[in-house]
Formats: sequence, structure tokens, C-alpha cells
Amino acid sequence: MSLSSPLISAKGIIRTIVPMTNDNHLFEFSDSSGALRACKPGQFVELWVPGVGECPISVCSGRVGDTIQLMVRKVGRVTSALFQMSEGDWVGLRGPYGHGFPVDKYKGKNLCLVAGGLGVAPIRSLWQYVIDHREDFGKLILIYGMRHSFDLLFRQEFQLLLRRKDIEVYIAAEDTAGPEIPSLTVQLGRVTDMIDLAPISADFEVALCGPPVMYKYAVERLQKKGIPASNLWLSLERHMKCGIGKCGHCFVGGRFTCKSGPVFSLAELNLLPEVIECNHGGI
Repeated sequence: MSLSSPLISAKGIIRTIVPMTNDNHLFEFSDSSGALRACKPGQFVELWVPGVGECPISVCSGRVGDTIQLMVRKVGRVTSALFQMSEGDWVGLRGPYGHGFPVDKYKGKNLCLVAGGLGVAPIRSLWQYVIDHREDFGKLILIYGMRHSFDLLFRQEFQLLLRRKDIEVYIAAEDTAGPEIPSLTVQLGRVTDMIDLAPISADFEVALCGPPVMYKYAVERLQKKGIPASNLWLSLERHMKCGIGKCGHCFVGGRFTCKSGPVFSLAELNLLPEVIECNHGGI
């Protein structure tokens, strides 16, 4: 079944709700339309709570079939209303929208994934995709940083990743005080410290998603390792709003981020000085 208009939502039934932290829950929805099967890592959907409103959410599952997973942080009216819902309730879902990470370009290449905070959600869709097609890619490095170790998302999934021999995982928090349940080793530090530590070389493709302030410093460290701008891919998913270029919320540097992005190479972002600031190339 295909939707006749990009403005029409399809019904998505809440299948499961898994609390990750107090304000971050992993929701799994059924896809009644079948349209979301086309989701690619880095794309996003619009989630509508009837009677409340709509908001864009990045897809965090790399395995999209009859269901789709979204990591949702409770930060506003729509997400707060969603947190009051239960399994079996329904919402509206439309999409997918935007250009995600260029997985076809990544094939045969060494790949480094860098996530900061909630940016780990769209990066998760990419690492799941890569692991499901592991033979198509070279070395795989995953870097994840957060403010406090209590904020770590997908904790049990990271425990499994750390046991794999075909991926190197680096996890850091600025504050690691307190017990870990279940236990997971988290280094004291920041994303940039892990970039320095990881064996990343100039032949890597690098995908990044995190808070805007992270990009400046992460890009600087990666460029010091010789990564060219054409190999650095940044998600501007936090700029999203309507998803179809009508509201103007994501209009940056003469382009609608929701339609041209949300994933851009750093080479493209050199033309959009409003996005991030960096000491290299004037970004």
C-alpha cells in the first residue's frame, strides 16, 4: 500500500516501549502502510500524536520490516504525550524523508561511526545495517560519547558489540561516577579523546551525529588524522521539522535540510557557513 500524499500519516501501533533512561524510551511501531520499509540509515519519519501534534524523529533501526524503532526523548508537547501512551495505542507515521548516510558509497571502505549523546540513535541504524551486511565493508570502528555514563543508551546492545571481533568500540563519558547496571566499561573522556585513541586513518569514511557543538571539535581531530572533507558525513537531523520543505524551519544556507539532507558531506557544508564553525575551511 502506498500513501497518496506525503502529508497523510499511516497508522502505527505501539508494539513495545523500552525505557532506556528516565527521558529516553525506545518505541517499536508496526507499519500498516509498508511505506517505511524503504527507510535507510540516517533518514527520519514524522510522528503524529492525534490531538497533540507532530514531530520529526530519526529512525534508529537498521532492520526495518513490519516494524520500525524510534528512540524518543521527552522534550516537548508531542513527545510528552507519546510517553503517556501504552502498548497497543496508535500514532500516525509518515515518511521516510531526507537523504541518509550513503551506504552504497561506504561499501568496500573502512568505516568509523561517531555518536554524541542522543546522536547514537541514527548512528545505531547505520551500525545495524553495516553488521547485517558485514561482508560488504572493511574495518568498522564505533565511537560513542556522553556527559554521564548513566545517559548511555542501548547498554545491552553495546555489551554484545563489545564481544564481536569485527568491530572496535570506544565509549566515553565526561562523568563516570556511580554504579553501572548492567555493568559496562566506560572510559572517562570525550568523543574527541576516543577519536585520538582509535586507529583511524585517511582512507576511512566517517559518519557523525551528535550535538552541533561536537561537530567543530570532532571534525578538527578527524582532519588532523588526514580524513578529507569528502569522507566526513554529518547528520543535521536536529534541524528537521515538517519534513517536506514547507515550514522553512530547516532552511539553512539557501537549502532545505530536510530535502537536501539531513546527511551532508563536510565538502557540501563548506558552502553552508551557518551550520557549524570550524577552524578548517571556514566551517
